[in-house]
Amino acid sequence: MDGPPGSLNASLIGREPQPRGSAWTAAFLCFVILLTMVGNLALILLIFSQRLLRNTSNFFLVSLFMSDLMVGLVVMPPAMLNQLYGRWVLDGAFCSVWFSFDVMCTSASILNLCVISLDRYLLIISPLKYKLRMTSGRAFWLILATWTLAALVSFLPIKMGWHELEFDRHPLNVTRQLEEEQCRLLVSLPYALIASGLTFFLPSAAILFTYCRILLAARKQAIQVASLTNKAAGEPPPQVPHDQSQPTGASDNRKLANKHSRRALKASLTLGVLLGMFFVAWLPFFVCNMAQ
Repeated sequence: MDGPPGSLNASLIGREPQPRGSAWTAAFLCFVILLTMVGNLALILLIFSQRLLRNTSNFFLVSLFMSDLMVGLVVMPPAMLNQLYGRWVLDGAFCSVWFSFDVMCTSASILNLCVISLDRYLLIISPLKYKLRMTSGRAFWLILATWTLAALVSFLPIKMGWHELEFDRHPLNVTRQLEEEQCRLLVSLPYALIASGLTFFLPSAAILFTYCRILLAARKQAIQVASLTNKAAGEPPPQVPHDQSQPTGASDNRKLANKHSRRALKASLTLGVLLGMFFVAWLPFFVCNMAQ
C-alpha cells in the first residue's frame, strides 16, 4: 500500500547516513591523515627549534610543510568521509570552502617546490652572492606571493563562480543524485587551462629549467675538481716529517676526485628520481582535470 505523499522524502531526510567503507579502510585512512599531520608538524617544529636550521632556505621548506599540513587538517578528513559514506555528509555550504582549500593547498605545495628549486639554483650557481640575493625580506615576499597566487586561483574563482560551466551551474557545487548529495567541482575549460597553467605547467617548466641548470653546474664543478686534483697529482709532494701524515699523494687526490664525482652522480640520480615522482604524481591529475 502506498504511503501518503511526501512519506518517502521524510524517511530519506530522517535516515542517518551509513558508512559504506570497511573498518580497515577507515583505520588506514585515519593513519594516513594522522601521519601527514604529525610528520609535517614535526618537521616545522624541528626547524624552528634548532637555531642552525633557522635560515632562509629552510623557510621555504616550512612553507611547503605548512601547505601539506593544511592538506591533512582541512582537505583529507572530508575526503575520507566522502570515501567511507559514498556521499557528501557535511553541510552543503562547506563544499565550496573545502574545494577552495583543496585547490589552494595543492597549488601552494607545487608553487613552494618551484620556489625551493629557484633557491637551490641561486645557491649552487652563485654561492658567494647567495646571501646578498636571497635575503630574509625577499624570502618573505616570495612565500607571500606563493600563497597569494594559490589563494587567487582557488577561493576567488570558486567563490565568484568563474569556474562553473555555463550550462550546468549548481549552487555550491552540491548536486543531488536521487536521494544522495555529491560534492563535485565542475570546472569550465578556461578555468582549468588558466589554473593548471599558473599552478602546475609554468612552475613545472621552471623546476625543470632550474634543476637542469643545477645538474649542469654540478657536472661542471666535478670536472673542475677532477682537473685540479690531476694537476696536484703531477706536482711533487712537499717534504714533511715522517711522523706527520697528510693526504697529498696522487692516490689521495684520485680518491678525492672520485668522491666528488660520486657525489655529483648521486645528486643527479636523486634529482632525477624526485622529478620523476613529481610528474608521475601530478601530471595525470592536471591532464584529466582539463580533459573533463
